[in-house]
Amino acid sequence: MFDINNSRDFYQKLLEDFDDYMEHQDSARHAMNCAITAHHLADWVWGDFSKDDDALKAKLEVKDIHDFRRWIDTQTVWYGVVQGLSNGSKHFIRKAAEGTHKIGGFGMGGFGQGPYGMSYLAIEVSDTDPKLLPVSLLLEVVIRFWRDFLKQHGPYDSLPKGKVTLMDEALPAAPHP
Repeated sequence: MFDINNSRDFYQKLLEDFDDYMEHQDSARHAMNCAITAHHLADWVWGDFSKDDDALKAKLEVKDIHDFRRWIDTQTVWYGVVQGLSNGSKHFIRKAAEGTHKIGGFGMGGFGQGPYGMSYLAIEVSDTDPKLLPVSLLLEVVIRFWRDFLKQHGPYDSLPKGKVTLMDEALPAAPHP
């Protein structure tokens, strides 16, 4: 589609959507775009290489796209949360918005203040004792899942990087004994 031809390109789109969101962490538009891309990367990964890779399907114990999506859910609980945001925004599912919040700047919200006093978006992650999770953290965890999946199972020699450094890429390397 246009110049997005495979799952690597779609992953690049995900990184660019995340970069946009991180520049505007109070933007529902950017959050929804990133969530939709993160959710639908499963379709691109399946259609690009997974559906025809019998060894990979056997390793993951999947037969079709539905099995593949269920497998993803067993690997990260956060994919289902992103899926809920994606479907809720695309299909006007009012219930999906009930646990979402826009947190104001200084002194407001579950974390005391937004980054550098700026507003940000958060989502409730528990029904019984709601905790607010910044949407930036939710999106990053799912991006890291896809990065690691593509590195481990994808046919690409290298993957793109976004402008935003992911948290696990910012960690110093462990010293060698």
